[in-house]
Formats: sequence, C-alpha cells, structure tokens
Amino acid sequence: QNRERRTYTAKTMDELKTIADTQSGYIKAMWCGETACEDKLKDVTGGVKSRCIPFHEDTVSDVCVCCGKPAKHMVVWGRQY
Repeated sequence: QNRERRTYTAKTMDELKTIADTQSGYIKAMWCGETACEDKLKDVTGGVKSRCIPFHEDTVSDVCVCCGKPAKHMVVWGRQY
C-alpha cells in the first residue's frame, strides 16, 4: 500500500522533474528505449534513474517523456538512496 501511495505518473519531462523535486517514491513514465534519453533524464532530474520495466506495463502516453519519440516501454523511475 505504501509503494502504491508513493508511485506517481508523469507524461512530460516537466511533470517528471516536478515530481522528483517535490515527492519521494517512484514515477511511472514512458521511454523510447534509447540510453541517451535515460542519461539525459538522470542529468536533468539530479539522479533519477530507471528502476524497472514491469511485466505488466501501463500505457501512460504514446511518446517518450524525454525526447517525444514513440515510446517502447513504461518504466518505473526513481532515485537510489
């Protein structure tokens, strides 16, 4: 229950950054599969990295949260503490 309560959803990079800056927990967001986008997201958010790609992926949006290309996966993102 605690994990579910602290899991947020972001459709844009701005939403993801705001959530990362103001909340603790996990963020569901779409990803194109490119490591360049994963690296950029980590740099822009101050350390948020991909934590996992769930077996049952939700469709948050159709495009990557970072670059806007078609998304391949829904990823759970978060900071490592």
